[in-house]
Amino acid sequence: MAIKGAKTLAEYAVMQWMMDQHFDMEYFTLSMSGNKGIIKDRTNDTLSVVYNPGTKKVSADY
Repeated sequence: MAIKGAKTLAEYAVMQWMMDQHFDMEYFTLSMSGNKGIIKDRTNDTLSVVYNPGTKKVSADY
């Protein structure tokens, strides 16, 4: 599946991470602020993630 609509490398990396984690984008929304992302589901539960440009990895931001 191609990733479309990413405006930054950080957003692209987070979207790729979500695909790798089997998130179905039909049920989740992603909002980005710099290198930090908020993934929200239909019940308004959220998961914060962060893209590290040094390591080029995405991880949950606890």
